Amino acid sequence: MTSSASLHAATAPAIDEKRRLFLIWQNPDTRKFVRVGMLIELVDGRYVFEYTRGASAEGFHPLVQFPDVTKTYVSDALPAFFVNRLMSKRRPSYPAYLTAIGLDDPELDTPMELLARTGGPRVTDTFHLVDDLSSDENGVVVSRFLASGVRHVEGAADALSRIRQGDQLRLRADDANPVNKRAQLVCAATGEELGYVPDWLLDDLHALLDRAHEYCVVAERVNPTAHPHLRLLCRLEAHV
Repeated sequence: MTSSASLHAATAPAIDEKRRLFLIWQNPDTRKFVRVGMLIELVDGRYVFEYTRGASAEGFHPLVQFPDVTKTYVSDALPAFFVNRLMSKRRPSYPAYLTAIGLDDPELDTPMELLARTGGPRVTDTFHLVDDLSSDENGVVVSRFLASGVRHVEGAADALSRIRQGDQLRLRADDANPVNKRAQLVCAATGEELGYVPDWLLDDLHALLDRAHEYCVVAERVNPTAHPHLRLLCRLEAHV
């Protein structure tokens, strides 16, 4: 492998991973979510991108920055495709944004953590990033997500005003949802509906809950007056 500050294809480096995220693509025609790649941060600070088997899905085309689905791409810095999914630190609202998603500790303000908590959405495409929900050596999985659809849930704004940081939350299947039959509501302990688990996270969430013998969801940050997408940061803890 040659040394370069730019992105290049290479064999997978034999270096320990620090963090892994999966790239999810939504087919704009079928609305199905497909895991098409993974972004890996290595302990030495480099980044690796590889496609998964999902990249062969009908309708998916390789990303311009990663044109060959059979290659492993290594870079010294976070590739531009992912940098462009982060809020600029130069924006005046950036400090308030970090507070809303629970990253006001400078040590937590990393690109991978930002992408994991927000999903890295862009209005120009249908890609999102999700955490690798693998367990640690004690069989524990911890991940965070922002509740979606808050503005579309009747009474959610009022209910959120009564939620406090650290409150236990509940997940409830929304089988009657006309858009997604697998939708999962995020609810207060009283049953009041607050929002939804993001659709792009559902496949990984269902797989986790199927193998978990216990789990809980906690309100990690509550921001009733923030943009609807930032009003509720949830922490998911599972034992598998």
